[in-house]
Amino acid sequence: MDHSAIPLILREINLNERDVANIYHHGSWAYGTNSPTSDRDLIIVTRSPSQAPVIFRDNFNYFHEFELHRLWNEYDVCVYSVANFEILLKRNFLAVVQCVFLPDEFKLKEDIDFRTIYLEKYYNKLTLKQVVFYEIARYLDLFDTRNYSAHGDVSTLNLQTIQSRENYLFKNLFHGLRYLDFVEQLIETCSIHNFKRASYLFDRMKKIRGDPTDGSSLER
Repeated sequence: MDHSAIPLILREINLNERDVANIYHHGSWAYGTNSPTSDRDLIIVTRSPSQAPVIFRDNFNYFHEFELHRLWNEYDVCVYSVANFEILLKRNFLAVVQCVFLPDEFKLKEDIDFRTIYLEKYYNKLTLKQVVFYEIARYLDLFDTRNYSAHGDVSTLNLQTIQSRENYLFKNLFHGLRYLDFVEQLIETCSIHNFKRASYLFDRMKKIRGDPTDGSSLER
């Protein structure tokens, strides 16, 4: 990723570079499932105390509300305060946990060693097994509710809308499998040593699905 874009991104979302502790570039570019036009997913950790405490959406204290900044059809940016990022590490929230194990090239800035904090304070094999169950259950629930009976005659639906929905479901099923692989690595080695280990499943799933599209919207 071109680091010269960072000041522009921070300016667009009204962050002072001096307040930014860590920047992680996760998603398809780290997983090896990107295309040349794939967007780039960033998590920014800021020292600014102005962010409200994270609000969890369910009884698991796991899934939570967050704001996603979509910039120029090129970057998807999520911002957490240091305190909220550590709360999510404590919950073993996998989208955050994965960041602390990213290869150095995908850690665009790292003033705080959250990897050590996670391993010393929050790493828990039982919790990891629980949260990957939450992740996969959510994706399976999305897949189970993909029917369009509420719309009456499916032929009246916009075909592009149907395809977009199917792509979303397919992508999230793959996310669940990838998280399962991450948790297996964490349990076995206390690390995620290979972010691309499950990526071969992506192409296999596309072949099984028999989708005639190029799958460019499924990479993330």
